[in-house]
Amino acid sequence: MTKPVVYTFCFTLLLVDPSISLTAQEVQAQSVDFEAQLAEYVQVQEALAADDFATAKLELQEFTEIAESSLQVQAIEALAAENIEDFRAKFKPLSELLAEQTLPAGFARAYCPMYDSGSAWVQRDGPVRNPYYGAFMLTCGVVDAAAGAHMDHSPRYGGTVFMAPDSFHHIEGTYPEPGIFRIYASDNYREPVNVSGWTGRAVTEEVYDEATDEFLEVAAYDLVSSPDGAFLEALIPNSDIPAEVTAKVIFEEDFPFERFDFIFGELSVEVSSTSTTSADYADAPEAIPLAARILPDVPEDPRDIASQIASRGVQISEMISRGAFTEIFIPALQAKELALALDQASEGLPLSARNEIRIAVRHLVRAAYLLDWYGDLGNRNDVDSAYGIFETAVISIDSVYALSDRR
Repeated sequence: MTKPVVYTFCFTLLLVDPSISLTAQEVQAQSVDFEAQLAEYVQVQEALAADDFATAKLELQEFTEIAESSLQVQAIEALAAENIEDFRAKFKPLSELLAEQTLPAGFARAYCPMYDSGSAWVQRDGPVRNPYYGAFMLTCGVVDAAAGAHMDHSPRYGGTVFMAPDSFHHIEGTYPEPGIFRIYASDNYREPVNVSGWTGRAVTEEVYDEATDEFLEVAAYDLVSSPDGAFLEALIPNSDIPAEVTAKVIFEEDFPFERFDFIFGELSVEVSSTSTTSADYADAPEAIPLAARILPDVPEDPRDIASQIASRGVQISEMISRGAFTEIFIPALQAKELALALDQASEGLPLSARNEIRIAVRHLVRAAYLLDWYGDLGNRNDVDSAYGIFETAVISIDSVYALSDRR
């Protein structure tokens, strides 16, 4: 049902009444509050996530009638779209304007590193519901994070923590003693999740089948919930350290499994947390944002920049080999910053070489975001795929600056 449009009428009366003088803040307060606009916007976002073009346009029309003028411009452009893909492309500028704002409780910003070189949106707090891809990649993205931002992935039980593809559940894999593999889960606020309704398998051996382009399980063991639902456990025979275990976890019945690859170089040892109070941090210096702490020093010489990019590639390869997927984001995002600097520093190259660097930088930046994201998810196959893009870009840079000659 179309909402009655009364806001312009009320606003006009206030302006023409000479006995009333309003500040800009008071005028803004008379308009529809931001939370109401967000609630209407989210109806559009959820319709797109459901691949429902007709409903998305209807809801965007509703949003346009109550939106602030700066948002109306973007919304009206999207309304002119004739198909869902064009609509999604024009929905992006509106979404990113909203994602820049301070959000009220119940809403979260989300970021997809794959759509159009990275795209943000706003949704209800909870699992990712990607409006740009819909059912094709519904959970592609990170909730409550800008590109490269990181939430709490610290282990609670001495294991390794990955973010589930729904960007809501945290999955911690542990190996407390030989032959025992456990999965603990927590929500987006790191509160424990009861896993009694979850199922899955712990896979210790699989082979790739070229005919089907799938990995076939050779040795797999059921993950069974503990009586209190605190964890899933699988008994793995003849599994010494180091141990490699792939957890294939089904969160809901009739849903596909989610894959998490763990490599345990030692047994997991739970460490008791020490309680602290705010007084303990009274004299602590102001925290430096993570993004600022990991910024690399950028050399002036383009060949030195290219060399540092290559060294980050070596670091990432080593981390992948030992299963340190959640550590990948630091060299990956450093390589991204170096690549952007190289793009600027390569202006003096011949045109063909300059174009080769531009293409390589574009691919490397995308691969860095994917490595950051996939590393948090803990899916070895996806990490390897993203690293393949990264490595190809590094090889292109190497060919332009002849880095191999310097080794």
